[in-house]
Amino acid sequence: MEFRPMKLKDLRKVRELEISCIKEYFQETIENKWDDLPQEWKDNLGASSPKHFRPYLDSGLSFVAEEDGEIYGFIFAQMLHHVADCDNLVWIENMAVDPLVRRNEIGYRLLRETLRAGQAQGADVAHSMISPDNAPSIMLHKKIGFFMDRRMVALMGLKDPKLKL
Repeated sequence: MEFRPMKLKDLRKVRELEISCIKEYFQETIENKWDDLPQEWKDNLGASSPKHFRPYLDSGLSFVAEEDGEIYGFIFAQMLHHVADCDNLVWIENMAVDPLVRRNEIGYRLLRETLRAGQAQGADVAHSMISPDNAPSIMLHKKIGFFMDRRMVALMGLKDPKLKL
C-alpha cells in the first residue's frame, strides 16, 4: 500500500469512497434516508465536492492510500493560520477507509502522514473533527496522541433569510 499526497486525478475515486462512507454514516446516525435528500445538498456534501476540494488538494496535507490503482483511504486536511492561540493549525476535515480494509492501520498511516507534513509546514497544533459516537475514530486519534475534551462545536448558518441578528 502506498501513502502519498492526493492528486487531482484521484478525486473521482476519492469522491466515490467519501460518498459511500457518508451514506454508511447516515444509515447509522441520521433518520433521513439518503435517497430522500435533495440532490444539490448531496452534490455539495464532503470535502471532495467540486465546491470544496481545491484548498485541501493544494494544501499538501491531504493524502490517499493506494494499491494497484485503487484508492482504499483518504484524508482531507489544510493549514489554517491564526486560529485561537495557534499561528499554524492543521485542520483535518475528513478521513475515511474502505470498509473492506479497515483495521489494517490505513487510517493510522494516513493520519500520521498528514501530521508529519503539517509539522514540516510549521504547524503548531492539529485539530480533527470526530463524531462523538465514532468510537473507532476516537481510539485511532488517541492512539496517535490526540486528546479529547468535552467541548461541543457550535455551528450556525449565516445565509438563512430567517436569521435575526
